[in-house]
This record gives sequence, C-alpha cells and structure tokens, in this order.
Amino acid sequence: ELGTRAYVTERMLNHNRRFPFSKFWNPNRNSRVPTFSLILSESAAIEAQRHVKVYSKKGLLSQFRGLETLAQHLKIPTSTLRKTLQDYRSAAAAGIDQYGKRAFENVPSDDMDSETFFVGEVTPVLHYCMGGITIDTQGNVMKEDGTMVEGLHGAGEVTGGVHGNNRLGGNSLLECAVFGGIVGRNIPIGESRAPPQSESNRKKPRSPTAPVEILPKEKLAIHNSAKDCWVAI
Repeated sequence: ELGTRAYVTERMLNHNRRFPFSKFWNPNRNSRVPTFSLILSESAAIEAQRHVKVYSKKGLLSQFRGLETLAQHLKIPTSTLRKTLQDYRSAAAAGIDQYGKRAFENVPSDDMDSETFFVGEVTPVLHYCMGGITIDTQGNVMKEDGTMVEGLHGAGEVTGGVHGNNRLGGNSLLECAVFGGIVGRNIPIGESRAPPQSESNRKKPRSPTAPVEILPKEKLAIHNSAKDCWVAI
C-alpha cells in the first residue's frame, strides 16, 4: 500500500476476474467496483487523530470496539478476521510479509477483543489523467511533426508528458499555476477596445444565485480576430 497510485489501483482492480487479462475496467455493466476496507488500529488512530476526527465527522470512518463487532460490520467470520490480523502481527514481528512489505507501524494489539478499530472504505477512482496534448516549455501546443499550432496554448490537466510516467502528489496544482502563468505572460493581449466605464454605468458583480448568461453564436462570432483571446476551462 506504500506503492504508487498506479500500482495500488492495479492491485485493487486485479480482484476483478477479467481485469488481469484485459487490463480494461468495467467490461460489462454488471461488474462491481472493487471496494476494500481500510482498518486502523487504536494506536494508528491516535497517531492520525486529526485526520480521524475529520473523516469520522464526515461519516467516512466508523468506530468499532472489539474484533467481533468489527467482523459483524465487515460481514466475515470472526475467526477469519482474527487469523488475518494475527498473520499480520506475525509478519510485522518478522519484518516482512508475503507481499514484500517491510513497513509495519501501529499494528493491532494482542488483545484484539478489547481493541478499538476504525474502519473506512476505499475504492479506485479517476483522480487525474496523465495523458493529453503535447506542449513545449512555453505552453505552445505542438503537432505530431514537432511544429507549433499557431495561437493555441495549453496548461494543466489537458496536457500530457509534463510528469513523465507517474505524477508526484500535489504537483497537479503546481502544473496549472506554472504553465498557466507562462502562457498568460506570453499571450499578446492588446488593450481593451471597450470604452472606459464610469462608476455609475459599471456592471455590478453577478450574484452567485443568478442564472448564467447563455451567449448566442452570433455574439461569439464577433470575437474572431487574431487579437481575440479564447480561454477554455
């Protein structure tokens, strides 16, 4: 579970009997999304107390006292759950488990019937798309032959290749800010052609509850010169 998102997600999806062969998820509509129980021991919950409080308040974590109540929640035999956690404790004592894991912190106590467990559910989700259009270091969109698409720029998740094969956590917002800033500085935007507005006729900010204005094609067609700048989000 300390591997990359791609590694962990693939291991989750491999529980679907078709995925290991097809490498495609949801081959039919009857496929159930693989859901896994994330179990925190009492000591782990204490160490991550700030996060546990937040997720418990949101209803994403549930608290159970003792192994039997936990097994009832998970709908598995108590004996099966006990053996699984005992095997985990043994692996922790040995320093490695059958999957090659070597990091063991806050394992459940030996007295599992008095242990307080926190349980949540995790499942693979679409979080960020690595692929996209090719850009250069200035955010210019590139053709397959390596030449620029004149007047077309890209920044953020619409682009691909910036992060290589796997993205570091937190870098998606950084990517948007960096390339958005570069593109914004490079676009030659001229001065506004609209006449200056006085305070009396200046438009007031739109209320958040007001309906969004739908622009007709005729109005959009006016902005078709090389000096016009289009932004698609």
